[in-house]
Amino acid sequence: MPREEIERIIRAHELYLSHSGKGSRAVLTSRHLAGVDFSNRALAEAEFIGSDLCGANLRFANLIGANLYCCEMRNVDARYANFTHADMRGVTLNGSNLSHARLDHVDFRAGRLMKSVAGGKEAVIDRNGSANGVDLSYCSLSCATFEGADLNGADFTGAIITATKFKGARLAGATFKGAILSDMDISEIPLPPSAFAECVLPPSAEAIAAKPHLMFRLNAHQRWVESDARMGSCAVFDGEDLRPLATAIGKFKLTAISARKVIAAGVDFSCTELQGANFEGADLRGASFEGADLRGVKFAGARLHHAKFIGADMRPLALKTGGTLPCDLTGVELSAEQRAEAIFA
Repeated sequence: MPREEIERIIRAHELYLSHSGKGSRAVLTSRHLAGVDFSNRALAEAEFIGSDLCGANLRFANLIGANLYCCEMRNVDARYANFTHADMRGVTLNGSNLSHARLDHVDFRAGRLMKSVAGGKEAVIDRNGSANGVDLSYCSLSCATFEGADLNGADFTGAIITATKFKGARLAGATFKGAILSDMDISEIPLPPSAFAECVLPPSAEAIAAKPHLMFRLNAHQRWVESDARMGSCAVFDGEDLRPLATAIGKFKLTAISARKVIAAGVDFSCTELQGANFEGADLRGASFEGADLRGVKFAGARLHHAKFIGADMRPLALKTGGTLPCDLTGVELSAEQRAEAIFA
């Protein structure tokens, strides 16, 4: 659909919302709107039934009461968007960033859509019919609100859920397998323990108590780097929970650290020297590597959903002995946006 036509429809809708007696309600049903920029637009009560919004920019958009029935919404950027009372039955939202979004009283039940196929026939497309719930797997849900929402059967597998509110939400049959659950008391959610299998819970008392020891190793590693390995020692953090270090870790030189299978979800590594570091199998969901030196870093098998790589240097590392050490991304899922943000050549 031409962008000029989309803009004309949205402008008419904004006039409609102004109650000036002008404009008309936006009807964008069954349209290809993937990647379209709707940020900061007034889209309350707009009709998007069956449209493809994958990768769209919905940041700060007002979608109160909008009809998004059976829309494809994978990998949308909906930070700070307001979906209160929206009809989101049958939507696909996996991989989306819904941080700070309002999804209060949203209907997330399964949906069924009639769609034209070859030969002029109509096909019935079931959305989330098998699970009877919305797919929110691998979404970023930091500070989002779902108060009073219908989330029965919802799939939160691998999602980043930080300081998110579920007051009054219906969650029967929902699963949070492998999700990061920070600032959230799971005892308040009436679900069996199996729903929270493999979840990453807030740092334990033991992990918090270990912070001084981790700081000691960081200081020793700093001396090791600055003295060209003549003083201090190379830090090994394998299997540690680095979250108690919060933003402090990024103040150190971390060249060649061993951080295999660490929990570092949400940790700030921005502008940090990490050349040759080993993050194999690490949980780095939501971590920030903005402006970091990641030449020759091993990320094989690491979880990097929603990690930030703006301006990160991921080129091969030139070795003193000759040759280069490439950045190892074996088995890693990096989105097209993450790859576009980083420097590879």
